[in-house]
Amino acid sequence: MLSPSVVPLVHEGDRAPATDPYRQVFEAAGVGIARVAPSGRVLEGNQRFAEIVGRPQEALVGLNVLDLTHPEDHAVTAAEIEATLYGQRPRYTLEKRYIRPDGTVVWVHVSTVLMRDTRGEPTEFVSVIEDITERRQLQEAMNSARAAERASQAKTEFLSRMSHELRTPLNAMLGFAQLLRVDPRHPLNETQQRSVQHIERAGAHLLAMLTDVLDLSRIEAGSMPMQIGPVSVQQTQDEAAAMVSNQAAASELTLTVAPPVGPLYVRADHVRLRQILVNLLSNAIKYNRQGGRVQLEAMAVGDEVVLTVMDTGRGLHADQLAHLFEPFNRLGAERTGVEGTGIGLVIVRRLLELMQGRIEVSSRPGEGSIFRVWLPAAAAPGQDDEPGGRSGFGTLDGQDDAHSGALTVLYAEDNVVNVELVRQVLRMRPQWHLEVARCGREAIEMALSHPPQLMLLDMHLGDMSGLDVADALASHATLACVPCVALSADAMPDQISEARRRGFVDYLTKPLDVGRLLRLLDQLAVGQHLP
Repeated sequence: MLSPSVVPLVHEGDRAPATDPYRQVFEAAGVGIARVAPSGRVLEGNQRFAEIVGRPQEALVGLNVLDLTHPEDHAVTAAEIEATLYGQRPRYTLEKRYIRPDGTVVWVHVSTVLMRDTRGEPTEFVSVIEDITERRQLQEAMNSARAAERASQAKTEFLSRMSHELRTPLNAMLGFAQLLRVDPRHPLNETQQRSVQHIERAGAHLLAMLTDVLDLSRIEAGSMPMQIGPVSVQQTQDEAAAMVSNQAAASELTLTVAPPVGPLYVRADHVRLRQILVNLLSNAIKYNRQGGRVQLEAMAVGDEVVLTVMDTGRGLHADQLAHLFEPFNRLGAERTGVEGTGIGLVIVRRLLELMQGRIEVSSRPGEGSIFRVWLPAAAAPGQDDEPGGRSGFGTLDGQDDAHSGALTVLYAEDNVVNVELVRQVLRMRPQWHLEVARCGREAIEMALSHPPQLMLLDMHLGDMSGLDVADALASHATLACVPCVALSADAMPDQISEARRRGFVDYLTKPLDVGRLLRLLDQLAVGQHLP
């Protein structure tokens, strides 16, 4: 930057010869240079200064610097001028705004030196002005981006915490409701069964809404983990259909899955593709007519695969189709008895975008709807590429089936209601004995004293995490082979993946699926002699 001190003092009305090298520098400088009287009146400005303030060079003379300055910066500009005139300091710098005649705002960095005569009296200011508008815009954009990122992270953390906090009471509600329904020792009558089913259905709906909101937030925050690879279309179709088969039967609908011709694979995340199909199939069932049909099929089209969900439901008109993928817009379904969140299809589309796919919809009122999911085709995977990874119970294969004596579950949990739920579940498997540790350190001490056949670990124990407990157990030879199973309200996929990586054989989320825990106990009981 050109220093103001190199500009010679030229008194008002004086002009240096055109050949003066200092005058040439003044006119040709790449930054604005201005001479200003102590009163604030512009004495002279170079061409670059004229360009910055958006005025002809000859029109600058006689204007007050405040005439050029943004009104919001008048006070700071006047204060700097006054402080330099009377404060015995030679210069000042500041960032301020000029406003051009057309209303455009320009950010500038102004470096000003006060010139004095031989008696020390102020004669004029000489200022060097640099246009920093682009820099300020970039800085503001970066600040906005950082603020948005912090807000997104805060929202994700809040939703994660809320998910955890809401899953804990849901665990008690749905867990004990399942126990009431399935406990053979205390069978319910028909009226009680219906009441319990209402509790379970309402709890499941609340859980689904909680999961949808959390998924959407994580997608928007860019924190949705994906494991992209070859995925079997038929396997995923069958899994998704199985998950909605009871819903279809309850609605008296015909659900048909047409297997693809030959092996068919797509590049996708297996879990998320299944989630997409379940969502589409569930919608096709919910919004169908009594006795209607839902069909799922797939076929290869060039280098893509299209999976199609067709239904014979009420259909959608053009205005509804235009708003189909708007978050929380249920297109009038909120006035019916059909439950939903209004974000399922939003999640479907955004998951597909993350997997380089897309979704298309066609529909006619009264005739039904067709949803087409397009994904890149993939070659059949090799043996090492099969999805699913390590089996949760792979360490039990080939073990001695014989067993005598009691089996012990050591459950690390600091919530008494959760403990009571698991205690009630284990009463349905009398061969299993429950021991409870209220914190991580106590769980380690109890396991070392009397090694259990199964460690059931909450992920948040107050003094340490369930992962820390599992690591501590793995460091002891006598406990390294004890299977660890998570039972936690922390349902974040990255937490589940980390637990699997640390050697957990399964990860049960709250609200607890009682049947899944019972099946797990049965499988562990068969192969309880671990290597």
